[in-house]
Amino acid sequence: MEASDRVLLIDLENAVGTIHVRSRILRAKVHALLQAVGPVHHALASHAQADPVEDTVVSVLAELGVAAWRVEQHDNAAEFALISHARYAYQQGCRTFAVASADRAFTALADLGAFDVLAWEGQQVSAKLEDRAQSVIRVARPTPIDPVPAQ
Repeated sequence: MEASDRVLLIDLENAVGTIHVRSRILRAKVHALLQAVGPVHHALASHAQADPVEDTVVSVLAELGVAAWRVEQHDNAAEFALISHARYAYQQGCRTFAVASADRAFTALADLGAFDVLAWEGQQVSAKLEDRAQSVIRVARPTPIDPVPAQ
């Protein structure tokens, strides 16, 4: 990876809401985030799911070209997984990140390089996260009417 390669980290519970969301809504929201961030080296989304058999999230993310990291259900598990991946990417040479989350935990990305925050219009973003971010990119909330193309 090059320092300028951007990695997108998507905290699904924060950026999409409940993970028991309909596939078309999940698809529309993740697609909107991908369009807003622009070119990325890769994107990784993390979420907690108690029953992997019931988890259609991984399939929808695969359609969109986003890697999925399912974690156990406990406080901040998805955040810790995504920050861990950012540290891995940093070790590989990456210094540019984007995070789809308004959670203060992602201020840790400032230790790894520059990062932007993707947040929905009207979504409250942690003041500390906003201060540490290079920018906050406000994304219009999509409506899942139009079909989203697979990657």
